[in-house]
Amino acid sequence: MRTIALIPAYNEERNIENIITQTKKFVDHILVIDDGSTDRTRELAKKAGAEVFSHKKNQGLGVTIRTGYLLALDMKYDIVVQIDADGQYTPNEIPALVRPIIEDEADMVLGSRLENLMYEMPRIKKIGNRAFTWVLRKMTHEDIKDGQTGFRALRREVLETALPSSKFSYTQEMIIRVAKEGWRIKSVPIHFYPRYDGKSRLFGSSIAFAVKGWVIILRTLRDYHPLSFFGFPGLLLGISGFIVCLYVLAMYITTGLVSPRMPTLILGVLLLLSGIQLFFAGMTADMIKTHPPNGANWKKPPGSY
Repeated sequence: MRTIALIPAYNEERNIENIITQTKKFVDHILVIDDGSTDRTRELAKKAGAEVFSHKKNQGLGVTIRTGYLLALDMKYDIVVQIDADGQYTPNEIPALVRPIIEDEADMVLGSRLENLMYEMPRIKKIGNRAFTWVLRKMTHEDIKDGQTGFRALRREVLETALPSSKFSYTQEMIIRVAKEGWRIKSVPIHFYPRYDGKSRLFGSSIAFAVKGWVIILRTLRDYHPLSFFGFPGLLLGISGFIVCLYVLAMYITTGLVSPRMPTLILGVLLLLSGIQLFFAGMTADMIKTHPPNGANWKKPPGSY
């Protein structure tokens, strides 16, 4: 089976040659998606033997990944491997990643970092990764070990039905799409190292990681489990409003007066109505199940080879 490696890169001139040199030992073709780098990333990637597609301006990691997947679909390779340009994943583990696909045991394989960390990942990132993975496991009913990994392999056919549409949460969204379409997902342990050189392009601080991470989780719940996202808060608000209204009713029965507690009654009614609206909004969205459109309908940004 013919294999292509996708390497998203942004200002990785200090790392790109090394990762390409190692990667081409294990794949048939390498495509670097240069996300508008301002350094020599494009030049050095071509020099190292990779095909390079460059965005005219920086688009972000999610858009870069989608560009790479769309180009890979056009190239008709059987297996697509995604690996980062920073050297935190080792290309010599590509054979272990693609083996389950070749042996027809899986359609998508995720490299799980958390068992073999070769450096001390910041605590908040480790907790965040485990939280994201737990949410994905519950949503997909798959035994996912690392839902945030950027080292993965998949069949070409998977891309045709499960391309991510979101530019923010492609790592989670793609796993969910693959599971919803009935494709088989498998995790294999991999090693995860510190960057060769330079700074991470993802999140500049642990606080930013935590905030953006929970936004991703909430967005994922909203899009794929709207009843849980809207219904549970609606239920809480409705019950709270009902209790407040019962309290006002009890006071009226006891004292015969309502006017002293009119603000409380208004609050209770508002809570009750808000809860009912949220709950039925969740039920309606769950019935419609309007998921984001398949990313295969999305056109890649302007760029050049």
